[in-house]
Amino acid sequence: KKAQAGESWADELRESEGWQEQFDPSDEASMARALEQVLNGDPELSQTRLRDFIASINRGEASYENGSVLDADGNLFDPSTQEDAISARPYIFQQANPYLSRQNCFQTGVDLLAQGNVKDSVMALEAEVQKNAENADAWLTLGLAHAENDEDIKAIVALNRAVQMDPDNLDALLALGVSHTNELEQRQALTHLRTWLAKHPQYSSLVPPASVEGAPAEFSTSYALQQQVVSMFEQAARARPDDGEVHTVLGVLYNLCYEYPKAVEHFKEALRVNPDDYAMWNKLGATLANSMRSDEAIDAYIEGLKIKPNYVRALANLGISYSNQELYDEAASCYLKALSMNPEASHIWSSLRVVFNCLNRPDLAQKTELRNTEVFRGQFDF
Repeated sequence: KKAQAGESWADELRESEGWQEQFDPSDEASMARALEQVLNGDPELSQTRLRDFIASINRGEASYENGSVLDADGNLFDPSTQEDAISARPYIFQQANPYLSRQNCFQTGVDLLAQGNVKDSVMALEAEVQKNAENADAWLTLGLAHAENDEDIKAIVALNRAVQMDPDNLDALLALGVSHTNELEQRQALTHLRTWLAKHPQYSSLVPPASVEGAPAEFSTSYALQQQVVSMFEQAARARPDDGEVHTVLGVLYNLCYEYPKAVEHFKEALRVNPDDYAMWNKLGATLANSMRSDEAIDAYIEGLKIKPNYVRALANLGISYSNQELYDEAASCYLKALSMNPEASHIWSSLRVVFNCLNRPDLAQKTELRNTEVFRGQFDF
């Protein structure tokens, strides 16, 4: 659901990315209160795995170590174990896809994504993989499009198909690590990121042979696995300090263990290498937000949106940061612009409803049930 890749670490942890929800991870009472507020405001979220998360905290089954949430067995708390693995889900195609009757769907999807038209890009790419299910690049691009649209679950399903078609697809492995992180699936994220390192021609020697495929048996806890993966990527960064992808992964890994200052440092290093990476500006912004540095987070999101104005994930995150600063009109404008491009993003509709209630506008909050941004046209700038 992260910024936390990535951009809250799950959609459920948003005000309604990712990396967007701001709370003190060392204070379990404040965490539980924050999560309860989210769930109480959204009946859809009350049915998610967050309910089990809160119950675990309140029963005393979750403990804290260096800012990480641990379960009774010492593993990093992983709510994903409470439901079927996302990666095992089938990909659900949209109905009545006009691109099914057209040619060159893959290139069309790539071009549309570059132009910021994510909705049509997804449809074109879905048409391509329905015609050519073995096109790993099409599955990869489809997964990246879903991730850009703030829909990590769909991204994971598509990216897994890319890896099935091409097990050595480094871009897909890296994107899977990011999306699993956003969905609070720590062990899956760590496994994909280590596999990326093991299959990378520059870094494969850093991974012990027994650890190349899957999670090695000697790692009985996710925490031990996390420590090993972080150590290997730190070695990679020392060997090649100008590799922006390595710094990206380290930023993601340090977000996993709540070491936000280190994550910020690595995302900034990645931007030093590639300052036009709009997704990296979003990751930096989300991490700054979790570090209670909202002003800097807003600046980072805006930088990313200068490069790609239609970036839904950054718009949603920017809205959250504005809302946290009680700039509700600005937050509403961001949410509405994001929803005008992805009207199916239920978590953004939930955030918008919260903002309208903060503005003491229950009439507008009620209108969010229509799921139609046009009813707000003229009242907000989007």
